[in-house]
Amino acid sequence: MMTLYEIFGSPELKKYSSEIKGLTNDSRKVRSGYIFFAVKGSKTDGHKYILDAVKRGASCVVYSDEKYSELEESFKDIVFIRVDNVRKVQAEVSNKFFREPSKDLKVIGVTGTNGKTTVTNLILQYLELAGENVGIIGTIHYKYKNKIFASGRTTPDSIEWFKLLNEMKKMGAKYVVAEISSHAIDQFRVYGTVFEGGVFTNLTQDHLDYHKTMESYFKTKFSFFNEIYRTNKKAKISTNLDDPYGRIVFNEFKDRLDVVTYGKNEESQFKVSDFKVDMEGVSFSYSYSGKKGFIKSKLKGEFNIYNIAAAFSLLLKLGFDIDFLHHATEKLHPIRGRFETIETDFMVVNDYAHTPDALEKILVSLNQIKKNRIIIVFGAGGDRDRGKRPLMGKAAEELADIIILTSDNPRSEDPVKIIEDIKSGMDLKKEIYEIIDREEAIKKAIEIAEKDDIVLIAGKGHETYQIIGDKTYYFDDLDVAKKYLNLR
Repeated sequence: MMTLYEIFGSPELKKYSSEIKGLTNDSRKVRSGYIFFAVKGSKTDGHKYILDAVKRGASCVVYSDEKYSELEESFKDIVFIRVDNVRKVQAEVSNKFFREPSKDLKVIGVTGTNGKTTVTNLILQYLELAGENVGIIGTIHYKYKNKIFASGRTTPDSIEWFKLLNEMKKMGAKYVVAEISSHAIDQFRVYGTVFEGGVFTNLTQDHLDYHKTMESYFKTKFSFFNEIYRTNKKAKISTNLDDPYGRIVFNEFKDRLDVVTYGKNEESQFKVSDFKVDMEGVSFSYSYSGKKGFIKSKLKGEFNIYNIAAAFSLLLKLGFDIDFLHHATEKLHPIRGRFETIETDFMVVNDYAHTPDALEKILVSLNQIKKNRIIIVFGAGGDRDRGKRPLMGKAAEELADIIILTSDNPRSEDPVKIIEDIKSGMDLKKEIYEIIDREEAIKKAIEIAEKDDIVLIAGKGHETYQIIGDKTYYFDDLDVAKKYLNLR
């Protein structure tokens, strides 16, 4: 534990000798001796809960809104610290409180719109095959070896982030691989972390409800690499040269950081070519620094060639042997909820695709292997970027044969209106069903499927819940599909 002076370094805090016992920005979790951070969120303002935090025993309150400074006179035994950016200070304090754990770890961050979960899990698998002790923090879960700490947001709050790094370090981790979301970057959740390496996968439309414009969205993603550079001038990064935003990352950092590029582009340092996609997986040729190879992987879908290339190229930069990585690639296994298949006399595919680009890519890959029709079941999340809905509808109509529109996580929105948004991007010339109930929609797809069809259930992947209104219900697309397959 540490004192307030040790944490903040201000001379006037030397007189407070009691140790800080914990950190939180949730007043309900405050205990005696805690620091409470009054964070202004998108849905609520933490300043409203300062009194509750004080009543529960907070030793210190960090806040930004000047109008709450009058509380300092009312509670003279509580330390109030006003700052410009509570989230940033929370990250700085958390890093100190948990003894700057990233300095003793090799932390790898993966950012981009699509592919983060797969790339982090592939890096995890490569490292484990190399005999390394590795933790992972991401969309599916936060895990070290057989211990699952939690699941939730792609990138946790800074308090939980640094606590996780510290716990994984104490358990023996050498590496931690993490998905870094744009929200996490913007909200300083990983601020102050020393990164050993970073990956940029791609940038396509998503989260514009939060970032408003693609320019702002990219600016946020780009700032992650500035943060990597700020904390570790010797860090290695890998970026997708086939993506226009990935090329910007390369051009901006090629003279500052050790950068490797990947892609089909002739200029790519890790260049992939001669790729083949079939029911068994993918195969492709690669060339890097004068060495060439041809490898096969059980991962399905052309987009997974990019995911493999991202992980492979970064690990090359980090010093791993190319022959080891070559042979390890053939041992990689698919990721939960990413091109996950069940095969009967037709194929069911469960995939997390929930952006226009991801939906298009999974459908393109399915068209490369289809023998009959593609039936797609999908919706779009409520209270999220509405602009991507018609684009998803357009992609589905262009690349699938039968479309079943349904609910994803409608949250507070009317599912019917979400479907209307999706349909606004469609010509409505194909066979289209509108079935609000997601289970009924999956049931319909299984019922109408014929021999050699492909049924794609898109949007939720690994998720085992559905959010309707303000309630969360258990729901697993794959379990529902299996239920109706068994009833056929």
